[in-house]
Amino acid sequence: MVLRINSGGGSAFASEIIRQELLELKKKGKPVVVSMGTVAASGGYWIAADADEIWASESTITGSIGIFGAIPTFEKTLASVGIYNDGTGTTPLASGLDLTQPLPDQLKGVIQQAIASNYDQFLQIVADGRNIAKKRVGELAEGRVYDGKTAQAFGLVDKLGSLADAIEAAAGLAGVKDYDTEYITPPESMKDQFLQLIAAKLPSMASNRGIHHPVIDRLKKTLTSRLESYLLLDDPQGIYAHCLINLTL
Repeated sequence: MVLRINSGGGSAFASEIIRQELLELKKKGKPVVVSMGTVAASGGYWIAADADEIWASESTITGSIGIFGAIPTFEKTLASVGIYNDGTGTTPLASGLDLTQPLPDQLKGVIQQAIASNYDQFLQIVADGRNIAKKRVGELAEGRVYDGKTAQAFGLVDKLGSLADAIEAAAGLAGVKDYDTEYITPPESMKDQFLQLIAAKLPSMASNRGIHHPVIDRLKKTLTSRLESYLLLDDPQGIYAHCLINLTL
């Protein structure tokens, strides 16, 4: 199987689920080859690390081995419209995760410990998958990004080439000479449908209000980028492995 990755990552939880599924496939004796697209970083690299071979182009953005936490709270937004929330509890954590209040320091500490644990797990996954000493992985990590050629020099990528090259390599690993290729693409998500709906509606809304297309094009790009950024924050634990190159908050 050839897995094409074109992602800057996202939920650490989701990345691990996908990685485990790939490991199950390998247990059945099927070679797994990763072909990196324009970006295959952070959570995208988490998924790729255990592949039998990793292919990238020279200009691929990869690496970004790192973890961060994000739990948005809305106390300032509510205060701006005159809404306030208060209460008392037996402990700082009695109210649970109340997004209408700033995070208690004790809860921040718990989240930081979870981030540190996930980061250590990320380092170990890369060390085991790429056969690189964990200490060396730590030196390459901390969110640093690399182009494909540099990543190959560091052992994070095996070979440089196209998707077609990766497919040929997978066939070789499987010992197959005559084969057909089946391309499987995911269905459009609700997020994609929503963004497409917004993008489709903006030009007509702008035209009705006399707004020129260059202005609406910039607005569309900004709005789409911000919506994608907020829709990204969906990890159940609030912990993310995401390359921040394209993230706008």
